[in-house]
Parts: sequence; structure tokens; C-alpha cells
Amino acid sequence: MILRLLTGFLFIQTSLAQGTFDPSTCGQTKGCLFAPTGCVPSQDCRISFSYQVQNGQTLQMEISGQPPNPQAGFVAVGFSKDNSMGDDSVSACVSNNGQTTGLLAYTPAKSITVKNSPVQTTIQASATNGNLYCVLRRQLGNTGDAQIFDLNGTYYVLMADGPLDNGIPTYHSNNRWVLPRTDIGRYGTNAFGQTIQRDDPGSQGATSGTQHSTNDKLKIAHGILMVLAWSVFIFTGILFARHFRGHWPNTTMLGVKMWFNFHRTINMIGVGMTIAAFVLIFVANGWQWSGPKANASTAENQAWSSIHSILGLLACVIAWAQPLNAVFRCNPESKARPIFNMIHRFFGFSAWLMAAAATMIAVVHFNGMFSNRDAALGLYIAYIAVAGLTLIVLELIFIRNFFVSRRGVGNEIEMVRVGAGAQGSGRVMLVPEQLIKIQRLQLAILLLYIVCAVGLAVAICVLIGLKPGDLA
Repeated sequence: MILRLLTGFLFIQTSLAQGTFDPSTCGQTKGCLFAPTGCVPSQDCRISFSYQVQNGQTLQMEISGQPPNPQAGFVAVGFSKDNSMGDDSVSACVSNNGQTTGLLAYTPAKSITVKNSPVQTTIQASATNGNLYCVLRRQLGNTGDAQIFDLNGTYYVLMADGPLDNGIPTYHSNNRWVLPRTDIGRYGTNAFGQTIQRDDPGSQGATSGTQHSTNDKLKIAHGILMVLAWSVFIFTGILFARHFRGHWPNTTMLGVKMWFNFHRTINMIGVGMTIAAFVLIFVANGWQWSGPKANASTAENQAWSSIHSILGLLACVIAWAQPLNAVFRCNPESKARPIFNMIHRFFGFSAWLMAAAATMIAVVHFNGMFSNRDAALGLYIAYIAVAGLTLIVLELIFIRNFFVSRRGVGNEIEMVRVGAGAQGSGRVMLVPEQLIKIQRLQLAILLLYIVCAVGLAVAICVLIGLKPGDLA
């Protein structure tokens, strides 16, 4: 009789130790999230995660997945206030040399700090056929530790798997996924044992609607303004200054040539948009600098969000300084004017390159900022290709014009009158007919660029505006 009881007890313990994730009650008694997006639970999902409030006091979580090295690997779920890694509370299932257990941690950036706290306990842990499975129980409410979040709220859910280094999770390379902002306390029972019922626009516990908090709206506006400013206005202003000085030679407005009016007006609009975007992101971040800091770790300073911030700051500061240094430019006839022109052009184009790099970092690494990150990446690559091709073609035309002008025009090339003075009195500039044709080609290329840039930039802005929303 005793032997049978012991056998039954061992069988029950073995069954519990080798638990598996059950998706059948997802969206009913527990919330569930899976990665990668669109995977089929119990078939091709890398990570499965469920959450359920128990009596309003604790949160029971299931974490299951297959890390690259199940003998020394981890599957982790991070709870973040934004859509990127850094300042996150993490619960993980780790397996190290045959021992599987739960882990509580905090990630300031790409590093990890293990938290030895009774706030989280491991109820069940197993590693079967390369699949890790943990049931963890975590206390709700104020934990007394700013690095251990109260999960009875809404967070972006970050999922990752990877290897261990001396028993500690390490950087997880590309094995990471950002899921929409999620109400972690939506499923389960409250302190009175009653079933929790909360409205949630998402499916299976994830919010994928378009409800945005104030901070999220500020970030959306920041992204849209920056994309339009740098992709449409500022680059177009650069093109006018570089390749359209010889156009409309006898036409002026406000006492200056037309190319300068276009260059100045378009750039000032772009600069104004960058100033607005800069203020918006600082307001969204609580006036806190998110770039490299002297007292931050190397991992934090090398995080993509940090690099994005410093590149964006440098690009904006240079763009804001360009109108100021233009005020102090020397006379066009001065011998020092070519030096000023080179410096002004160098810094202007450098600012655009840094802004383009910051935008590329965003479309590659800030998944949660777009409704479809892959589409945004494709559109921005297309924009860079259009901008680069436009610049190359215009530069080739510029070089050709330079050599043609050096050969002189003489009487062998037919001359035509251009400008307002062509039909009346006043100073008139004579321009070779061949040059008129080339200028028309340049204008056609510029118009084509503007049409493509506006279309691609607006499409990217739409993807930003339709990004997964918050529960405000």
C-alpha cells in the first residue's frame, strides 16, 4: 500500500516537473502572448507566455520556449515602459547544467542585474526535449524596489531567448521580439475571488488597437516631424543650394536670387519642424536625456536608442547653427567666400547624413514605433536610394557643365535671352541654349525627387501614426 502511494506521488511530481504550455484557455481564463508574431501556438512559436492574476495579490506566469542552447540558455519576458530594451523588469526561465529554475532581473540596457527577491517564486520548472517551461508566481503591488515593477498595469512586452554566461543571461542578438502594450492584470480573479473583467481592444490579452497615451502621441508626432523635415524639406533645400544657383539668373525676390529664396525658405521650414520634434521627444521622456551619459555603463551608452539620440542631437544642433553661420558669411566677392561655402556645405550635408543614420536605426531597431516595421524599413531604404541616385545624377551634370563652361561658348553656340529683361530694358544674362536644356533636365530630376520623397515619407509617417497603441 505504501509502495503504491509512493509510486503515485512520484508520478504526480514527474508530471508536474515536465509541464507543458496549454494554449486552450488563452483569452478565457488567462492572457497569452506568443513570439514571433503570427506563429501558431504549440507548433512554431519560439516563446509562449501566459499571465493570470490570482486573488488580486499575485500574478501567475507561464514562460515556455526553446533557446539556442537548452543546456545553458534562457527564455525571458521583459516588462517595459517603452518599446525598446532598457529600464525593464524581467522574468525568465533558465536552464544551467541540467538545473531549470525561474529568475527575476532588471535590465538597465544590454546588461542584466539579477534580483534576489522573494517577490517572485518558482512554482514549477522543467526542460524537456530542449523546451524550457516555468511557472512563476509574482507579488503584485508596491515592491519597495524601483527595479521590480508592479505588474498590475500595462506594459510593452519584450520577449527574448539566448545563452547563459556563468549562469547569467547574456545579450540575445537577434532573438528578440517586441509585442504591443498589454494589460497584464486583465485576466484572473480579484481579492474577492471574482473573475476580473476589463475591456481590452486586443486579442488574447495583447492590446493592438490605436489607443495612444499622451506620451505615445508625442513620440508619434516626433517621428513624423523628423521624417518630413529631413527627408523632404532639408534635403530639397540642400539640392537647391548645390545645383540650382545658375537657374533664374535675372529673377530676384526680396532682393536675392530665386535659388537662395528656395534654399532659405525650405530649410527654415525643416529646421522649425526639427525644433518642434526635439521639444516633443523631451516632453515625452520627462525632460530626461536618453543618449550617452558619463555615469552610464558602456552597454547603456552603446544601446541603439542611445546612439539614435546622440546622432539626432548632433544633426539638429548643426541644422540650427547653419542659419546663424550664414548670417556671418563674407561678401560673395571675398577671397574667403569659397572657404565659407565649403564649410557651410560640409556641415549641412553631414547633418543630413547623421539624421539619415538616426532614422535608419529607428526603422531597424524600434519595432514598436511602426504598425509594420518591415514595410517602414523597405520604404526608407527606397528613399535613401532615390536621394542617393538624385544626388549622383545631379553631380554628374554639374561636373559636365563645369567642363563645358571652361571650353567657352564663343559664337559657335547659339545664345538666348533669359530673365525678366529679355522683353524690355535692364540687365540681361545671355545663356547658351544647350545650358537651358540642361537646366530643364535638372528641374525635372528635382521634381521627380520631390514627388518620390513626399510619397515615401508620407507612407512612413502613416506607419508611424498607425503604430500599436497604448491603453492610456
